[in-house]
Amino acid sequence: MSGSRPNFRRGRRGLAWAVGVFGTLGWLAISAHAADPGQEQVSKDFQKTLNLSAGQSVRIEHKFGEIKLHGEAGREVKIFARIHAQASSRAEAESFAEKIRIEVEQTAQGVQIRTVYPQDQSWIRNRKNTSFSVDYDIAMPGDAALVVNNNFGNVNAVNVHGMAEIENNHGQLTLHDSGAARVSNAFGSIDVNNAAGNVSITNNNGSVNVSSIKGSLDLRNRFGNVTANSIQNSVTINGGNGPVQVTDAGETTINNSFGAVATRNIGGNLTVHNNNGAIEVSNVSGTATLHASFGAITFTNVSGAVKCTASNGKVEGKQAGEVSVTTSFGEVSLEQITGPVEVEDSNGAINAREIKGYAKFNTSFGSIEASGLHKGVRATTGNGAVNLSDVDGDAYVKTSFGAVQTKRINGNVIIENSNGQVTVNTVKGDVTVKTSFGAATVEDISGQINVNNQNGGVMISTARASTGCKNITANTSFSSIQVRLPENASYSVTARTSLGRIRTDFPVTASGLLGGDTLNGKIGNGGCTLSLVNSNGGIEILKLAN
Repeated sequence: MSGSRPNFRRGRRGLAWAVGVFGTLGWLAISAHAADPGQEQVSKDFQKTLNLSAGQSVRIEHKFGEIKLHGEAGREVKIFARIHAQASSRAEAESFAEKIRIEVEQTAQGVQIRTVYPQDQSWIRNRKNTSFSVDYDIAMPGDAALVVNNNFGNVNAVNVHGMAEIENNHGQLTLHDSGAARVSNAFGSIDVNNAAGNVSITNNNGSVNVSSIKGSLDLRNRFGNVTANSIQNSVTINGGNGPVQVTDAGETTINNSFGAVATRNIGGNLTVHNNNGAIEVSNVSGTATLHASFGAITFTNVSGAVKCTASNGKVEGKQAGEVSVTTSFGEVSLEQITGPVEVEDSNGAINAREIKGYAKFNTSFGSIEASGLHKGVRATTGNGAVNLSDVDGDAYVKTSFGAVQTKRINGNVIIENSNGQVTVNTVKGDVTVKTSFGAATVEDISGQINVNNQNGGVMISTARASTGCKNITANTSFSSIQVRLPENASYSVTARTSLGRIRTDFPVTASGLLGGDTLNGKIGNGGCTLSLVNSNGGIEILKLAN
C-alpha cells in the first residue's frame, strides 16, 4: 500500500506463563489465517527468566500491545511475550515478525525490557494491510519497584508492592494491590485499587477510578469522570469537564469545571472550587469551603464552619456549624445550624430554620423567611417580604415594597419599611415600627411601642399579662389609629388629629384643651406616656377584649 499508514492493531492476548521455563527460548512459530479475508497472521512467542536482587527494579519500554504484570513470591522475573504480525501473505508476515526484537538487559539497577520494531518504515509502507503487536505477561518479585512506559495498549499490574511508576497512552491502565504509585495515561481510563502508600495520578481524556488508598491521593484529570473512595489520608483533585465523586477520605481539596462534584464522609477540612457544575457535600468532620458558579450548592452534616460562594445557583444546607453564604441569582435555604449565620444574596429568596447563633440576612429582590432564631436576627432586603417567627433575641428588619410579619419575639423589634404592610405579634421587648403606604398592626406587646406611619392605619394592643405600663407613641396620616389597653391601664394621654374624631373606652381625667379632635389627660394614675398624632383620620383608645 504505497503511501498509506500501517495498521497498528493489537493481536490476540498473551498466554499465561508456563512455570519451569528458564533462560531465553527460541522462536515458536504459530501460523493461522487472519481475521481479515486474504490476510495471513503469524504469532511468535518469547520467554525468558532472570533473577532479581533485593532493591532492584523492573523497567519496561513498549508500544503497540498489552502489558500484564503480577507480583509473586521469590526473586525471579519471568517474561512471556507473544509477537503478532499480519500481512497479505504468510511469507511477508513471517518476515516482519522476524524483524521485531525483544531486548532484555540486566544491570546493577535491575532488569530492563524493551520492544524494538523495525526502523525501516518504508518496508511497512510498501506492504498493504500490514499490522503488528506484542503482548506481555510478566511475573516479578512483589516487592520490586516497577517502571513502565507504554503506548497503544492496556497495562494491567497486580500485587506489585514496590514503588510503581506507569506511563501509558491510548489504552486502559489498571493497578491493583500495590504500594505507592505514580501513574499517568491519555485517551484511556485509569483504575487504581488497594494501594499501601501515596498515589499520584494524571490522566487526559479518560475516566479515573481510585479506591482503598492507605496514603494520600493527588489526582489530575481532563475530559473524564473521577471517582475516589476510601482514601485514608488527604485528597487533592484537579479535574475538568467531568463529574468528581469522593467518598470516605481525609482532608480533601477539589478543583473542577464543567462537571458536578459530590463528596461524602470527609474526615477533615473540605475545599471545593467548581465552575459550571453543582456541589453536593455530606458528612464533613472539619470545615467546608465551597465555591460554585452556574451550579447549586448543597451541604449536610458539616461539623465545622461552612463558607459558600455561589453565582447563579441555589444554596441549601442543614446540620452545620457556623455558616457564611454569598450568592446571586439563587435561593438560600438553611436549617439546623449550630453557630451564627450570615447570608449575602442578590435576586434570591432566603429561608432559614433553627439557627442557634446570631443570624444576619441581606438580599435584594427576594423575600426572607426564618424561624427558630435563638440568638436574634438582622434581616434586610429590598423589594421583598420578610417573615420572622420564634426569635430568642432582638430582631431588626428593613425592607421596601414588601410586607413584614414577625411573631413570638423574645427580645426587641425594630422594623423599617416603605410601601408595605407591617404585622408584629407577641413581643417580650420593645417595638419600633416605621413604614408608609401600608397598615401597621402591633399586637400583644410587653415592652414600649413606637409606630411611625404615613398613609396607613395603625393598630396597637399591649400584652394582657404585662407587668406595669410601657410608653406608647403612634402617628400616621390619611388613616386611623386604634390602641387597645388592659382594663387597669395607667397612662398620661396626649392625642390629637385633624379631620377626624377621638374616642375612648376609658374614663379620662382631662386637663388643658379638650375637644373632639384633641385629648389631654390621664387614664388611671397616668403612670406611662400615651402619645397619638394623626392627620385626616380618627383615633380610638379601647379596652382589650376579654
